[in-house]
Amino acid sequence: MMAIETILAFIIIDLLFCLMPGPATMVTVSHVLTGGFRNAWGPIVGINVGNFIWYALSAMGLAALATTTPDMFTALRYAGVIYLVWMGIAMIRADSITASKPHAVSSGALGFVKGFGSGIAVHMSNPKALLFYTAFLPQFIDPDSPIGPQILILAVITIFTETFGLLFYAIIAARTAQLAVKSGRARYLSRVSGAVLLIVAGAMLFIN
Repeated sequence: MMAIETILAFIIIDLLFCLMPGPATMVTVSHVLTGGFRNAWGPIVGINVGNFIWYALSAMGLAALATTTPDMFTALRYAGVIYLVWMGIAMIRADSITASKPHAVSSGALGFVKGFGSGIAVHMSNPKALLFYTAFLPQFIDPDSPIGPQILILAVITIFTETFGLLFYAIIAARTAQLAVKSGRARYLSRVSGAVLLIVAGAMLFIN
């Protein structure tokens, strides 16, 4: 069992990390702008699945191995970038947003699937995530105790901190979209959202 002090410290620090706007936040916001608040769930689930994959890799020691085999991570990184570019271009080219259906682009089940893909792509190809799981996470692990249960506890905590942080920005984005609709500028939402994804994709290439 992990010490309560360790758990509380991790909750506070991880929550601060999650509230700092980054690629995951921007991807979530981009999908909310085009599909409304419910479109936040696709990226959020995808990002959390990405978290669990990283936690599983950490438990098996493969996350640290990735730092010594950069070609493997580079391939994953470029795959994520390519997907985000494809999604960004698709959003920019979308022309189905109208005054009567301001959130028609990529909504519903299709919106969830696309959001999920964007979320897991950005999280699995983010160098900052690799740094978190190879440098930051071990600080909260007691090597003299079973590793698996400790990682599981931290993974469950991350679900709540990550979801809280992303929902916080999703609410703001949804409100922004509503204001855009009222001001007659809803037709620009898909273009802005696509541009955000392209910016994220470009940033992923330069983040070390």
